[in-house]
Amino acid sequence: MEWTAVVPVKSLPDAKSRLLPDADPTRPELALAFLQDVLTALEGAAGIARVLVVTDDERIQSLVDASSASWLPEAPHVGLNPAAALGAASLPRDTAVAIIAGDLPCLIPSAIDLVLALAEVHDRAFVSDALGIGTTMLLDRTAATCTPAFGERSRARHAQLGYVDLGLDVSDDTRRLLARARRDVDTQVDLWDARRMGVGAATRAVLLNGPAR
Repeated sequence: MEWTAVVPVKSLPDAKSRLLPDADPTRPELALAFLQDVLTALEGAAGIARVLVVTDDERIQSLVDASSASWLPEAPHVGLNPAAALGAASLPRDTAVAIIAGDLPCLIPSAIDLVLALAEVHDRAFVSDALGIGTTMLLDRTAATCTPAFGERSRARHAQLGYVDLGLDVSDDTRRLLARARRDVDTQVDLWDARRMGVGAATRAVLLNGPAR
């Protein structure tokens, strides 16, 4: 089963507002690095046939142009759920779609393929975040029925919509790999945990060297 990944992304000036102060130049660079590591992981995942980034940010569009992914313009940005829905609606109705957050710097191809394998037996599924409150991935066997409800307490909303929370009955080893798909980064505590787990090359470079000048 092949999936199309849709990655809705905020414009960089608005991204990661809880991670660092607005005036800190590292904040947008980290947001861009998180996305780059997500795109790298998706490129290496066997089950992902196509990656579509939904964004109105020109720097993000340039990053996508340098990858194997494509982008869909969103103007103006009106929120994560409309952007995710726009991406899903642009696909053929029977496409298997995975809406994936752009702030998963620990993501690796094997974690993505694990999620896809777990999702294949369900019509609708999702991956809850590390706190067990939000959602990092939303998977639907048909793009036409995809109903994103990201945001505060999205885990409960997606469950109410009939999506199955993946990875609740798996082994410890599987749970450790799945943790890489759960670790989104919104705060300094999240970033500390991501660094403990191991972040991708782009995020690591920003953390080591600071923003590009």
